[in-house]
Amino acid sequence: MPKVITAFQNLGIDPFENIFLLIDEYHILSNQYVFRNKAVRKLLEIAQNFKEKTYMTAIPLTAEFMLKELKDLPTQKVI
Repeated sequence: MPKVITAFQNLGIDPFENIFLLIDEYHILSNQYVFRNKAVRKLLEIAQNFKEKTYMTAIPLTAEFMLKELKDLPTQKVI
């Protein structure tokens, strides 16, 4: 993610204001949190800076498996 952000910035584009961030299959972040904690936390930290973002997955997560960094975000169930 840092390299992509830098590439946009080098083009004169502010990715945090002008790019919609979609993190698909975010349930994988929960699985990886234990093994790749630093990388997952860094991704979530960077993602907070995006004006518009969505975390999406087709795998329903119960509250107990939701990452603490994402628990306060609004959720939407699509049928």
